[in-house]
Amino acid sequence: MFSKRILRSVIIFTLISVFVSTAGFGQTRKHDFSLSYGTVSFDQVADILTDMLTIVFFFGTFSKQDVQYSGVPFFSYHYSRNSKFGFGFAIGYYQSKGDLYILAENRGPFTESNYIGALEIDYHWVMKKGFQLYSGAGVGVRIRKGTYHDLDSTETVSKALPTFHANLLGLRIGRKIGIFGELGLGYKGMFCGGLNAQF
Repeated sequence: MFSKRILRSVIIFTLISVFVSTAGFGQTRKHDFSLSYGTVSFDQVADILTDMLTIVFFFGTFSKQDVQYSGVPFFSYHYSRNSKFGFGFAIGYYQSKGDLYILAENRGPFTESNYIGALEIDYHWVMKKGFQLYSGAGVGVRIRKGTYHDLDSTETVSKALPTFHANLLGLRIGRKIGIFGELGLGYKGMFCGGLNAQF
C-alpha cells in the first residue's frame, strides 16, 4: 500500500514536471555564464564538524578555534544544445583562518585556502521569457592548501578532497542578462546568487 502511494506520487510528479517544462519553454540558451557568491558551503560545514585535526608535523592533535570563513565566489559556464539540459564546469574559492589550540594553549594562527574545480549538469524545468526554474548537480575536487604556525615553526600542507553540489532549486529573472538565486547543498553553499548571461 505504501509503495503504491510512493509510485503514484513519483508518476504524478514526473508528469507535472514534463508538462510544466514543455509549457514553460519560451527562451533559448546555448552558452550560459554565471558569477555567483554563496554562503555556508558543505565543505565549510564539514570543516566545522571535524574541528579536531591531527597535524602530523607536530605529533599532536590541534583544534581550530575562532575560525572565520569567507564567502564562496564561483564562475560557471554551461553549454546547452536544446536549452533544457546543460553541462559545463565551475571554479571557485574560499578561505578560512583562525587559531590552533592544543589543550587550552594557543599555538598560533592558521590559514587554509580552498580551490574548487567541478563538472556540472543542469536541467531547466521552466524556460519562459524573463523567468526560469532549474535544478542541477556537480562533482569535483577541492584543493586545500593550509599554512599552520606553531610557536616558532611554520608548515604548509596541501590536500586534494572530493566535493559535490546539489542545486535543489534555482530561480532566474531576466532575458539575456539576469539575476538568479539558488538553494542547494554542496560547494556553492546553501544559498548562492549572482549574475547570469545566456546567449
